[in-house]
Amino acid sequence: MNKQALFARQLAQWLSIVDWRYTTLLSATIECTADLPNDGNEIINELLLCYPEKPPHSSITAFLLTSERLASWFRHTKTAPIVTRFALQRSSITTPVEKFLPVINTIGDLAQWFSLSIAELDWFADSWRGDALTKKQLKHYQYELLEKRQGGTRLIEKPKARLKIIQRKIYHDILATIETHPSAHGFCKGRNCISHASNHVGKRYLMSYDIADCFHSINWPTVKAVFLRLGFTPEVARYLTALCTHRVQLEDKTLARFDRAQQERLKQRHLPQGAPTSPALANAALHQLDLRLAGLAKTLDMNYSRYADDIAMSSNSHRDWRFLEPLIGGICLDEEVSLNYKKTRIRRRHQKQRLVGIVVNTKLNIDRQYFDALKATLTNCKRHGIESQNRDSLPHFRAHLLGQIQYVKSLNKQRGEKLERIFCAIDF
Repeated sequence: MNKQALFARQLAQWLSIVDWRYTTLLSATIECTADLPNDGNEIINELLLCYPEKPPHSSITAFLLTSERLASWFRHTKTAPIVTRFALQRSSITTPVEKFLPVINTIGDLAQWFSLSIAELDWFADSWRGDALTKKQLKHYQYELLEKRQGGTRLIEKPKARLKIIQRKIYHDILATIETHPSAHGFCKGRNCISHASNHVGKRYLMSYDIADCFHSINWPTVKAVFLRLGFTPEVARYLTALCTHRVQLEDKTLARFDRAQQERLKQRHLPQGAPTSPALANAALHQLDLRLAGLAKTLDMNYSRYADDIAMSSNSHRDWRFLEPLIGGICLDEEVSLNYKKTRIRRRHQKQRLVGIVVNTKLNIDRQYFDALKATLTNCKRHGIESQNRDSLPHFRAHLLGQIQYVKSLNKQRGEKLERIFCAIDF
């Protein structure tokens, strides 16, 4: 069998196991193919024109074997494309985990592990259905509404003290054992926003994407699947999921501050933004997404990393990278999250390339706007007193300022020391 026929048969095998949509088919082609010509998207268009509905595997193979476009790739290119083996289908186990987990086989075991009665466990798992009119003392969460800088409202769901203790135990004894993907840098030990940004320093192109309502999009079935993959019984997994998810109970006039899609997510069981278990569960739920996007980046000779809901890809190759957005968007939809297309950015070398507030054009550096704002705050503290600048009534505002200064110093020592001198002149 010649190279062209082998390539056609292998590509047909991959295309026959993915959803019959343009973005997914193109994603499959790019992810599993090395040295794909620039008109690779055209062969997908031709395939969909020939077969609007998904045909049998044999028909896809026959189409590719007789495709004049595919044949031209092997006639006119010095390096013919080859199929590499990047799996696109969901694997049965996608959450690597250490073996040392607590032995919990029944609800009785789970209650004993928490030092609770079964009735108390039911209470914290919210087994009964409440609503917006339920008394505050009967609810396990408190809500805080914050206005976003770019418009819109952010909802923080804070678990009350006893539920937070339970969630911290779940995190430390179960979720902390889950091995996160190397490309995930948010809420991971030994990784942070600086390690995320360092993957993209000095690149010709920097592409950034945002997962819309990341925590709220990860719902009950996805969280339960994480606990099932860890080896817990369905009954125990159901209770652990109930303890780590929340259905918002707000009045209609408050819910109206969110758009329709957000309202629907909040009304369903989801990861609450404010619970100690949510970051680790989000990384576990997005592990398959990281696998696929890392594979895509490797195929395209790019760098990929994710910090919470911020996806970043960078490259030194000169090409029109706009095709990546629908491609990544299709993969995200396949993994049951979606992109916020309003936040997609493609920045070239001559523009300010910024990730999570860090400038990465030539080296890691603090963003000038952040530095200027912090300098103004410190100067006003020096002139008018520290409490005049504590507009959010933070309980440890002095430590908060010191932490910000050390963050600036870690990225730009000279500017950090300049802020330190102002800080030391403040009359505390």
